Amino acid sequence: MLESEHRITFSQNIYGDLLMLSYIHCAAKTTISSKKALGLALLIAGTSAPALGQDSPAPAVPAEAAASVDFSALRAEVAGIEEEISEAEAELAGYEGGLIVTLIQARIETLKLTRAILENQAAAAGGGAVTAITVPVAAPDEARAAEILRDIEAQMKIIEEAEAEAAGAGGLVGALAVSRVLTEKLTLTQLRAAWMAARYGTIVPVAVTAAPQVASTAPAADRPEDAAEPDSRASLPEWADPDYPEIDYTKSIFSAMAGQGYEIRGWWGFEETRAEIDDSPLVFARNVSAVPETGFIPTTPGLFFRCREGESSVIYDADTYISGNFRSDTLPTSIRIDDRPAETQQWSKLTTSKGSGLFGVRAEAMMRRLLDAEKVFFRIEDGGQRYDASFDLAGIQPVVEAVAGACGFSLLELTRDDYRAIQTMLNAAGFDTGAPDGVWGNGSARAMREWQEENGLPPTGAPDRASLEAMGITLAAE
Repeated sequence: MLESEHRITFSQNIYGDLLMLSYIHCAAKTTISSKKALGLALLIAGTSAPALGQDSPAPAVPAEAAASVDFSALRAEVAGIEEEISEAEAELAGYEGGLIVTLIQARIETLKLTRAILENQAAAAGGGAVTAITVPVAAPDEARAAEILRDIEAQMKIIEEAEAEAAGAGGLVGALAVSRVLTEKLTLTQLRAAWMAARYGTIVPVAVTAAPQVASTAPAADRPEDAAEPDSRASLPEWADPDYPEIDYTKSIFSAMAGQGYEIRGWWGFEETRAEIDDSPLVFARNVSAVPETGFIPTTPGLFFRCREGESSVIYDADTYISGNFRSDTLPTSIRIDDRPAETQQWSKLTTSKGSGLFGVRAEAMMRRLLDAEKVFFRIEDGGQRYDASFDLAGIQPVVEAVAGACGFSLLELTRDDYRAIQTMLNAAGFDTGAPDGVWGNGSARAMREWQEENGLPPTGAPDRASLEAMGITLAAE
């Protein structure tokens, strides 16, 4: 918290440095050549800066400097900033709410303050009236200011690359690419503010608006279309999933799971509890489509999804002993999703020696792949013996969403740049993720949970589809 502020009147020196800064971030838009702008900046930056902490009148501009300075350059810089403000306001008009609006508003406010500073300096540089602007101050740091100037140049290149990516992408990739452009532009405004703080101790405030409240998505009561269920659903057991009336819920495995407190979704039974060791969310799900209806079967293969103590897993249990290579901790496991070509992967051996599994990020990636699939086939080969099983995945979506929510991972295909953009958006809204580095760690998950709770969303800590759409990122259907 800053406890002091100073009234600063701008002199010729700060004009020069601001022109240098403007040269870096607006050179592409200025009406004068980059070489001439840099020359003017270097010429003017040579005069002394006023002492901070006191009211200082604008010093007389040296005659030789006044004679050589093209004040139209300053007007061009102001015009360039006004153009950026207009572009940002046009972008703002395209969004109804969310953190994207926060980013754009923050950028607009910072640009307006920069414009005001340049306009005031024009008066100082021209020997006219000087308007005092009151701002908070910190200790200047010349070395840091030089570093930030280099960062600003690098950031401009990042923005160009992000804009090129956004221009050629669509769907989810395109939506997130647009959000990255906006976050990179906000980063540029923050760098400008950091430069002013380091060079002069002048803090440029960046506006942060309140995170939007998300309207309740609860269905309206007593809707006529929900008054009567189809006949095929009326005869289903109370615990059966009405979305899949074609499934034979008279199979004993379903009533057994329902009796144990499992929720039935399609071919899945799952339960949500808490881990005894730390009260973290625990989700266990089993697909029973391979369980026979009648008769004696010596083995009953199973497909299991789980989140336990923050780690996710996908397990194929062949329900029979598989020796495998005793020198290896993995089993070659073939998998075929729908009608796509089969592929063989190395999965970890189960401690029961009855199957194989994926854990952590590999399990998360597999769940994303299976989320929209209808069926999956597994095969483990050992000593000439094949252990095959095929599973109907009906009802998988709520199951995977429960696992993802418990373990705090997103079901969207997000890159490191995507995560960095989301972290920047949360920081801009006042939910601290730490430095935006594209790594979704505990700090990012905590900030996301806080934002989700404030906006009426399930506090999963993951950047899921509902959360990103609430932030203002429009995700097209895949």
